[in-house]
Amino acid sequence: MEDSSIERYYSRLEAVFMEMVRRLHVELADQMISGITGSQFFVLKTIQGPGRLTVSEVAEKLGVSLSAITALVNRLVKAGLVVRSRDEQDRRLVWLEATARGKEILANCIEARRKVSNKYFGQLTVEDMEKLVEIYEKVLTAMRAEEKKKKP
Repeated sequence: MEDSSIERYYSRLEAVFMEMVRRLHVELADQMISGITGSQFFVLKTIQGPGRLTVSEVAEKLGVSLSAITALVNRLVKAGLVVRSRDEQDRRLVWLEATARGKEILANCIEARRKVSNKYFGQLTVEDMEKLVEIYEKVLTAMRAEEKKKKP
């Protein structure tokens, strides 16, 4: 594809993507359970996936700094949604695990997000959804390849 065509499509994609993300963000924020932010939701969801993770693992999975994760985790612990526990064999390791209340709030948030997603993406055909996912996967694959090139 020519550079001018790529630029024209990229400009359209950027405009559409920015407005769509902004609108989804507002609607999803309205659906969040009181007392939990979007960032806290992603941390809780990341922890709950495997059941427990270390702070370092959460930071790595989300691609953010340890200090940022620590601040979010502190708020989740204070709210009673996450507990910290020391590893029995290696006391330097601190495990994070969702509490029963954290799991319940996470499930409620996921359900609210599912409803918002279904409202809009449910209007697409299965073929359109498949193509959309395939396109995003191709872009993500290219991003990962570039990241690998940069690492020593």
